[in-house]
Amino acid sequence: MKHIDLIIPTRNRWEKLQRCLNSVPKTIPGYELNVIIICDGDLQTAGRLLSSNEGRIKQVVYVREQRGSVYCRNLMTQCADDAVLYATDDIEFKNGAIEAAAQAMVERYPDGDGIIGFNQGKKQSFSPTGVALVGQKFLCRYPQRKLFFPEYFHFSCQEIERLGRKLDRLYLEMAAELIHYHPSFNHMEIDDTHKEARVKREADRRISVTRRAKKLIWGL
Repeated sequence: MKHIDLIIPTRNRWEKLQRCLNSVPKTIPGYELNVIIICDGDLQTAGRLLSSNEGRIKQVVYVREQRGSVYCRNLMTQCADDAVLYATDDIEFKNGAIEAAAQAMVERYPDGDGIIGFNQGKKQSFSPTGVALVGQKFLCRYPQRKLFFPEYFHFSCQEIERLGRKLDRLYLEMAAELIHYHPSFNHMEIDDTHKEARVKREADRRISVTRRAKKLIWGL
């Protein structure tokens, strides 16, 4: 693992995105960290990012129409040629979190065939693949290296977790800690982007239930 692509989809969340970006280290010893922001139907944020001279951002991608975080992430994971760290724009990495995940990947899956989950701390329940570092060899299990089942709109990390557990290739690194400002636990954080995602939640849930009943796991 020589470099890491940090992929963050965003939509109409400038302040939250800035909070997230401010928690990303500018350098990680031994790695090139490439920050890639995908603006999901959000031209204003794309324009502000391109004119902000934010040195840590390597690439800004603008998706003309809103397609959802699954589409945005898959757009970039299929282009990645090394490890991928996917995240959301409403989190804050704690100091040393990304470094700890990178070290865990080297120690546990030196061939890149694994997933390192991030610890969301005191949050009552979370998927270890809500935010995760995925090695290139594990990523190559997926058709066209699209990490997320394309029929989902937003809620999709559960299949990554199931595959990682089934193959015994998932490790939750407790030192890779973050804060997720989810409205279920931080009511002041709710915004229009959360509300849009909730509209899609039921459709995503139906897809998940149907696939689980058929014992389907994306990437298997």
